[in-house]
Amino acid sequence: MKAPGHPESMRLNRYLARAGKGSRRDVEQYIIAGRVTINGKLCRELATTVHPGKDTVTLDGEVVLLPNLLYFKAYKPRGMVTTLDDPQGRESLEKLLGENSIPAGVVPAGRLDKESEGLLILTNDGDLLQRLVHPSYEVEKTYRVLLDRRPPEADLERLREGVQCEGYFARPVRVARMGPQPADGENPEGYWLEIVMVEGRKREIREMLATLRYSVLRLVRISHGPIRVGDLRPGEVRPLSDAERQALLDNEAQSV
Repeated sequence: MKAPGHPESMRLNRYLARAGKGSRRDVEQYIIAGRVTINGKLCRELATTVHPGKDTVTLDGEVVLLPNLLYFKAYKPRGMVTTLDDPQGRESLEKLLGENSIPAGVVPAGRLDKESEGLLILTNDGDLLQRLVHPSYEVEKTYRVLLDRRPPEADLERLREGVQCEGYFARPVRVARMGPQPADGENPEGYWLEIVMVEGRKREIREMLATLRYSVLRLVRISHGPIRVGDLRPGEVRPLSDAERQALLDNEAQSV
């Protein structure tokens, strides 16, 4: 049986890094040097897979254990700031985590601006946080965006080609019109797009669309990597399922 909070399997170098034994590069050198065993057998293969809580891993003869890694997903509502300590006293993620008894050290993978809503992945897994957030790993994030008017195809093509925002060039991975959506009581005349990004600049989607003179009426993140918001409602927090944790691990392994 696997240890609570741990995925079913992971690569040996990742296991050692997550146990605090060094960077990925450091621990790969330990493996190559013959300092690591799995279930008593010497291992020099970097791609070896181990099962936390089941396999016994040693480094220089000492057993290596993982900390209790925690993984959650939350639906951040509009009007809440994605910070754990807001000096202005605004409604913040700190309140949401406190209401759901989330342990200290669990933090969001990236942010959503105050007026945006939707999925946040929360974890104390620093290695995973880095890979989910840093644009060099090109983890896709999908958003549903409600505009103030219907965009012609020419404007969608301009978005796909990329637009110059203030101080940077922004280019989505994909832009598509969405099919019929449930009526939005606040904005019944709006038009929905689905936009996929890999960067996470502050207000990037809003600024891209403002460049083309559109106003964003709603912006909802529906997925981050393989994790989807699903049926979460605003303000809800839920532990990731075993399948979701494994999907994150598999997605991360592909980016190594």
